[in-house]
Amino acid sequence: MKLVPKFSKADIQKFLEDKMKALDTATLTRLKRIGETFVKNARENGNYTDMTGNLRNSIGYVILRDGEQLFQNFKKAARVKSDTTGANTAQRVALEVAASFPRGYVLIVVAGMDYAAAVESRGKDVITASSITAKNDLSKAVDAIKRSLARS
Repeated sequence: MKLVPKFSKADIQKFLEDKMKALDTATLTRLKRIGETFVKNARENGNYTDMTGNLRNSIGYVILRDGEQLFQNFKKAARVKSDTTGANTAQRVALEVAASFPRGYVLIVVAGMDYAAAVESRGKDVITASSITAKNDLSKAVDAIKRSLARS
């Protein structure tokens, strides 16, 4: 008795490509949501006085896949009155860091002004709490994607 498959090598290839595309989409969607939540939380919940608006505007993120920039948020905060110094600085810093990650999916979150660490050292929260939340959200997202793959 001879078994004859009802699928071809091309069918298998298409199936695998579709799964990879779904995984890519799920990963990027979750990274973007985490990045946007990070920016919103850090800008709204930072417990410091931002005289110029530059520090709050320097909070942003970039998402890379194999070194290629796919998404970013370095928009000037609408309610903060300042020029684009903070946003431009954040983008420059994030892209400098991005050069170190030529492979894989990468989410880089930053407070781009050079004095952000000094503000945090005085007990003020610039991005620490939002970074912890983003890390936890990322861990949950990875677990969800793994569970989804296991069901497939």
